[in-house]
Amino acid sequence: MAFDQNKQSEQNQKAADTAKANLDRAAEQGKQFADAARDGANRMSDLSEQAAENTRKIVQRGIETASQQAREAAERFTKTLGFTGEDSERLTRQSKQNLEAVTRCGTVLTQAFQDASRGWFGLAQSQWQRNLDGLNRLTRAKSVQEFAAIQSELTRESLQHIVQDSRSITETSARAVEEASKAFSAAQAPTLVR
Repeated sequence: MAFDQNKQSEQNQKAADTAKANLDRAAEQGKQFADAARDGANRMSDLSEQAAENTRKIVQRGIETASQQAREAAERFTKTLGFTGEDSERLTRQSKQNLEAVTRCGTVLTQAFQDASRGWFGLAQSQWQRNLDGLNRLTRAKSVQEFAAIQSELTRESLQHIVQDSRSITETSARAVEEASKAFSAAQAPTLVR
């Protein structure tokens, strides 16, 4: 009987060692996967920033071109309608203010787009890392009860982060709208009546 108990004990130890080795391998693979994912996310972040910068430059060039064309059109308009002297100066000033407001608004909205893109990407990257960390925690669970407890905690944390992340994006968007609104409000002046 002692022989059977020793044999059973050896088998239990082998099974425990095998399970531990499997969990260690899974944790190591999870770490390697997390490292590879982090490298990929960093590369994507670099590409995203480059794309956002290119978009900003394209929008800025478009705004500058539109502003130049609008100035030229305003000059032709004032000459055609015969505005002279003080009326012409007021109309030119008002046109300039309007174009500056459009340019400022375009710049603000471009910056807001870049900030939102970076924000979303950063939030997605953080969530990805939290998911990998959670997976690693789950692989180290030693019982079904511990697994269930970790899983419910991860679910709660995930919902908490979704609420926080949504609040952050909403605040960023609200600031962008406020700044764009200020750009237009600053340019409002009485219209020229002839």
